[in-house]
Amino acid sequence: MPISTTVQHHKHVRELDASSMSLSDEREHLPKRRKVRKGTSSCWECKKRKVRCIIQRHDICENCRRRSTVCISQDLPDQINILTPSVSEDDALLTDALQSVPEEAITRTGSNFSSQHQLDRALRSAWPAKVDVEQMMDLKVGLSVHFHAEMCNFYNNNQAQISKSEIFEPPPSGSHPVLIARKLLILGNHLQGVVLPDRSSNGLREKYYEIMHRAVNTATRLVTKNEDLIDSIEGLECVMLEIAYQNYAGNLQQAWMATRRGITIVQAMGLHRRHTLSTLKCHDPMTRLSFDATQAQFRLVQVECYLGLVLGLPRSSLEAPNHILEILTSYPPVIRLQHTHLFVADRILKRSHPSVAETGELDSLLETAAAVLTPKWWLMPDLRASNDDDGDNIVKTSRLMDQFSHYHLLIRLHLPYLMRSTSDKTHDYSKTTAVYASRETLNRYLSFRVDNPAHYYCRGTDFLAFIAATVLALAHIECSRLSKLHVPDTYNAFGLLTHCRMSDRGILERTLEVLREVSKTSADAIASKIVYLLEQLLTIDASRVKRVVQASDEGDQNVPYHSETTNDCLRLYIPAFGYINFGVEAAEPIRTDQHQVPDDHASHSHDLSSLTTNVGFEGEWDMQGIDLALFEGLFGESNMEPVLNVQSWL
Repeated sequence: MPISTTVQHHKHVRELDASSMSLSDEREHLPKRRKVRKGTSSCWECKKRKVRCIIQRHDICENCRRRSTVCISQDLPDQINILTPSVSEDDALLTDALQSVPEEAITRTGSNFSSQHQLDRALRSAWPAKVDVEQMMDLKVGLSVHFHAEMCNFYNNNQAQISKSEIFEPPPSGSHPVLIARKLLILGNHLQGVVLPDRSSNGLREKYYEIMHRAVNTATRLVTKNEDLIDSIEGLECVMLEIAYQNYAGNLQQAWMATRRGITIVQAMGLHRRHTLSTLKCHDPMTRLSFDATQAQFRLVQVECYLGLVLGLPRSSLEAPNHILEILTSYPPVIRLQHTHLFVADRILKRSHPSVAETGELDSLLETAAAVLTPKWWLMPDLRASNDDDGDNIVKTSRLMDQFSHYHLLIRLHLPYLMRSTSDKTHDYSKTTAVYASRETLNRYLSFRVDNPAHYYCRGTDFLAFIAATVLALAHIECSRLSKLHVPDTYNAFGLLTHCRMSDRGILERTLEVLREVSKTSADAIASKIVYLLEQLLTIDASRVKRVVQASDEGDQNVPYHSETTNDCLRLYIPAFGYINFGVEAAEPIRTDQHQVPDDHASHSHDLSSLTTNVGFEGEWDMQGIDLALFEGLFGESNMEPVLNVQSWL
């Protein structure tokens, strides 16, 4: 062999000898292990717990599988630390597993089989026990399960519509870690939508939650966040499943970060450059035959735009395929509507200074796309009539989500003009459209929330409902204030709300009841925060007094989501935004005989550009992002022209 190779070989041998001597020295100091009695087959964990050890498959006993503990035969030292002793110690589990599996060894075979085998065992240990699988197969699922399948469908043969028996079938022996992770993520997404019987105990609910959490957390930590494993079609699908799970759980920031990971994978694989499928890496030969690269790219950009709008975060450089609307005329109406939504969302995210002309252009695009569909398509789907028909459920759920997207885009498109001066009639159309879209969103939210009792049904709709409810409540507060000031209807776009007050108030109160029930029955922190904010807004609306709205960064900001009342002024604190002061208006009523309008240069205002943001609250990511996106839309960014002070509310 070459000299350099020979030197490296002898050097490697010396390193192995030194390593062996070091291991021998360590063994000398270890306590001598007792000889295992002949016929003993139980593992160390069962021996410690003094329970019967039953091994049925995968060399892991049922007790260890149920408890997610390490299953080590007594023939081996009780030292292998691949898994954690319990579900509550997931972080320790995954840290040890990653430390014991070298990153470069995962993608290799042959001599590194031992490390890959450890990763395989770590992933398979998260699969539920057979008795749990049999129980879960009998559970009904909510509507979110069907939308999961549609959202993560990258294939042109309806491969995403997996049967229940396939979902609960354990990963085949010898499967690649990415394929095992995909099975775990599909299982976790499925369990998000299960509907437990009314008589189910809290212990049973916690048990299924732990199974769901363990499956997703294990797959996420060991695979989807490992760059060496996800550079394939199945790896991209795993990331998309993670996005769906986090979105439906209400973890929008985590979903957004997973989306950015997925975009990186798409660009690294060259999907945005239309590379041929033969060059794409895959672990299942059947995947390449049915994979639709255009559909995958579209779904990823679609969810990025949605999360970007809700959280107020910027777009990436990845463009959706066929985003030029002129070439969509040959598409089916629903597909054309979805692409139009994506185009409008992309434009909203990229605009820095909203203009009336651009707003009108995008509004016209939405109107044209909506008119292609039949009037009956825009009716609220009756989700109760098809609970046993999976195919019909998928169609209706997808249709409802498209309606949510349409009305939310209308809200966000016209939101910057909602609280502009009443003297400027240019923005009346935007004001009425934002209110109308908010009302339609809340009506659909109540229908979807009541007809789908699963806890994890679609948490993103809670945030859409929060934004819609805030816009509708603020519009009625402004309508009431202007009415007290005797502003004539000719100068008040909100005058149309006078006869809608009671019905709109009923919608808002019903929304509050639903969210309050969720926060009480499930200790839902997200719902509790939304409930608190809506309660404050409805309290202000119920007072029916003359009020102005001011923004302030004064006071103690260490307590998120709180309010205080001082001198007829209610101060509502919004994280990442500051205080909103609702105070009694001191101005004189406007004389209607002279058709005067409020002064655009009224006093008693705070410049919103002086606001400071506070994003340091632990666990407040999602609500902070939503608040910031919402109120920046209402008041404008600090550099937006014109500077929106309180006088813009008058």
